[in-house]
Amino acid sequence: MQRFEHSSAKSSAQELLKLGQINMKMWYLFEWLIDHEALRHGTQAEVIKLYVNQELVAYSLFENYEACTGKVKLFNGVHYQDLGVIHFVTVPEHRNKGYASLLADEMYKEVIKPLLIRYKHIHAYITATERAVPLMQRTAIETAHLVTQFYSDLTFKSKVVEQIDPDNT
Repeated sequence: MQRFEHSSAKSSAQELLKLGQINMKMWYLFEWLIDHEALRHGTQAEVIKLYVNQELVAYSLFENYEACTGKVKLFNGVHYQDLGVIHFVTVPEHRNKGYASLLADEMYKEVIKPLLIRYKHIHAYITATERAVPLMQRTAIETAHLVTQFYSDLTFKSKVVEQIDPDNT
């Protein structure tokens, strides 16, 4: 039996740290949350965990920048709002079973879509990390709200504007 559990990253940090290094860069985020009350600069972290038969098989973490200062950029007279970064982790023995796709749909429907609706009058976007890109592209998210060049040295124009707002180039 499958079930999703929505929580803050702070309340899930101990459990997710127990997964060890499969957490990759989120490891440091969870350690920070255990040692401090909150993330820096207003960042919030939301987690959706997927359990199958009471076992954690995967989770999605959304670093939400909605309350962060400095996440709005003016380019050619147009404002762009960075709303956050999405990550996915699947426990190795449960990979390639479709769990990450289920999480992507749930994260889009329950967290990202409502967030984007609040910012429909501005060029708002989320960023998907490498493995998150194809997962998010299979959800109902519009391409105008998804940046896929997280780990790149591209300029803001190349990374964001040309991807989500090609008319402004």
